[in-house]
Amino acid sequence: MRFLVPVAALFGGAAAQIGSHQMLAGYQSASDVGPHSMIDLDMEELETKVGEYATNANWITEAMFIYENGGGGLCSQADVDAAMTSDTTPWCTDTTQAFGNSQKSTSIRTLKGFATKNYASDKLTGADGGNYGERMPPIYAGYWNDWAWADSFVTNTYTNVKDNGRAELMKKGANYQAVWMYVLHELEDAIGDCYAGDITANDATPTGGAPHAWDEGWAFYAGSLVAATAADSAMEGTGLQKEGTLIWELSEKRGKDFGTLDTTGPSKANVGLVTDFKSGRDKIIAADCAGAEPVIDDIIKKMTIPLIQGTIKYAWKADPANAGDCSADAGKTALTASDDCVKSWTEGWAFAAALLPQLDQCDPEVASVVRHNLDAGANEPMKCGFATVKTAIESCYTKLGVTCADIGAFQSSGVVYAGAEACTAIPAKPALATCSANFPATAAPIPVAGCEAPASDDATAPALALGAAAA
Repeated sequence: MRFLVPVAALFGGAAAQIGSHQMLAGYQSASDVGPHSMIDLDMEELETKVGEYATNANWITEAMFIYENGGGGLCSQADVDAAMTSDTTPWCTDTTQAFGNSQKSTSIRTLKGFATKNYASDKLTGADGGNYGERMPPIYAGYWNDWAWADSFVTNTYTNVKDNGRAELMKKGANYQAVWMYVLHELEDAIGDCYAGDITANDATPTGGAPHAWDEGWAFYAGSLVAATAADSAMEGTGLQKEGTLIWELSEKRGKDFGTLDTTGPSKANVGLVTDFKSGRDKIIAADCAGAEPVIDDIIKKMTIPLIQGTIKYAWKADPANAGDCSADAGKTALTASDDCVKSWTEGWAFAAALLPQLDQCDPEVASVVRHNLDAGANEPMKCGFATVKTAIESCYTKLGVTCADIGAFQSSGVVYAGAEACTAIPAKPALATCSANFPATAAPIPVAGCEAPASDDATAPALALGAAAA
């Protein structure tokens, strides 16, 4: 076993181990994660392809090819020839294969690979007796009764949702569920490597003690399309406005929507995350494994902020009682409502689905009310109204580790939308019995093999939520 403290001392601490690798949105990686960060090019291609739903009859097939196999176009005959005579692009066995954007030495990194990561393995759950088991995946798998919950969300056929809504669910599910969780997986993997005495485990190369898995987490959070500095990666301000396509970009968008941008340009959550990722990187390099654990807790809180903001934003826009996108669509389904309503409704559902397992940990009744109001398979959007849903979510802020100020107020050009003001104090849970009476009775979930399922709000959760396409 490698002893970490002597290694850290040998290399002179964190500063001495940070090489001239990637600077992404203000974070200096200690190892080479350039190819990893290029997964954002797959996301960019996926977003473009699903945007062709109205003009391309093959949009779903072509979008799923990118999701499942990678982007970057197809292998050329020259690539195939090179694969036959060298170690270059060995996956290019013929010209029907994806060339790949985020390339490994022998395969391609894909969004589906993120969504189908085997979080149930003994190593990742800690069942093998190791020093560290990942905490977030079992919560999500337990809620959905599905270890591949993100893939189930993306690949659902959604036959009772218009195509423009399905496009939103596919791209946002891939990003805000699959990529979001994979970022955290890399960080928790880094802790496991740290305790195991091998912080180069994900590299298998002499990286000077670099916390490679930790660096990968940032690469998957920010992507390759961001600028080098945080200020230039901000959506607003005087920089380059190169915010990319992954979770960094999401935080920038919601920061603008909710008035939570930092004075330096980026969202306050992103500014805080740059600091947190640097802190965790340096602790792992210094072999302070236990010290890095609470840093992940802080990162989870900040990464959850845009999920909360997105859920609130689109709950407001999807409520027929508001002057949003569904004002003429009360009582309609996601097949019969207007295109604008379906877009906002499904965006709300995509954000809610990414947040629900954490809400369920706070209060199963809150999760149930949020889910049933925004589920794209419901008979109508926002049955109980925006105020009920917003207050229910706010009542969980303390357990989610956020404040009213962290979330802010949904606004446009500084004008707050009616009823979407920031809370001034975290409210008590509202009376939800009348709202809950509209929905299925609650029951215990079916346990997920390999983990103790947290209490969920109803046994039909996977069928209702992931099966919104059911007839």
